[in-house]
Amino acid sequence: MHLTKEFKIGLFSVIAITLLYLGFNFLKGIDFLATTNKYYTVYENIGGLQVSNSVIIKGFAVGRVSNITYDQNRGNKIVVELDINGNILLGDSTVAVLVSEGFLGGKAIELKMPPAIENPLKGGDTLRSEIALDIFESLTEQTGPVADDIGALIRQLNVELESFHETELLLRVTINKINSNLDQTYLMIKENRENFKVTMENLNGLTLNLKDASAELKPLLSDADVFIDSLNNLELSSTLESISQSMDNLNLLLKNLNEGEGSMGKLLKDDSLYYYLTRTAADLDSLFIDLRENPSRYVQVSVFGKKDKTEKKKKKEERRKARSEKE
Repeated sequence: MHLTKEFKIGLFSVIAITLLYLGFNFLKGIDFLATTNKYYTVYENIGGLQVSNSVIIKGFAVGRVSNITYDQNRGNKIVVELDINGNILLGDSTVAVLVSEGFLGGKAIELKMPPAIENPLKGGDTLRSEIALDIFESLTEQTGPVADDIGALIRQLNVELESFHETELLLRVTINKINSNLDQTYLMIKENRENFKVTMENLNGLTLNLKDASAELKPLLSDADVFIDSLNNLELSSTLESISQSMDNLNLLLKNLNEGEGSMGKLLKDDSLYYYLTRTAADLDSLFIDLRENPSRYVQVSVFGKKDKTEKKKKKEERRKARSEKE
């Protein structure tokens, strides 16, 4: 049988394309010689998942996405068909997680396997589905609180900057006042330079005078030291003790006088002497008044040098009677 050149080229192209397809899928982890089981999983959004994307377990390829359909009967969800190696046993707790592969954004299905398979699934069953956050979404979720904190920090910085601006204005006003005071001080010094010069000369003269006076004061200070030494040598303690004892005696005397003890105390405290002296003074005053008004009662002159005894006795009686009436 003679084969034409065109047939050979076509046959070779078919074989090459077939080998290329098989090799490409083999590089993706698909073994056409191995038996596979079909499983299904449902997602709200597949995020760019395509047919032939890998199905992996802990990074190891165990199958591929064989078909993707849009099912309106399931609430407008996406149904993904998976071809998984028949040697892999899946259970009802196995989860098909839609994950991102690398930074380029490629998608894959990662199977989360339980530690032990209790209820194994059969081909055609539906796996539980889950969508994992991609790198950027994860970073956004993790940096969200940090971004909030940074925003709060920026707001606080703005408040501090506003207060700093107010402080800056106050500092400027204060600096302007200081500059104005310095200018006034400079003008005052400039205007009173001659007075300052005279004052400094006077201070220098006063310093020299004090220096000379200190030389003269040295002998006086020496004499004062000698006087102080002599005072220290005196028996000041015994003198002070004697003075203290005298003060105690004086205090005791004053205490006795206040309490009415002794003759002086009784004179100070007992008022009977005061009343007696008052009454005596009143009697003397009455006596002097009566003497001035009736001198004949107390002084009698007889022409003949004799008095009648009866008359004398009568006058004595009158004087005693007058005295008793006054009392």
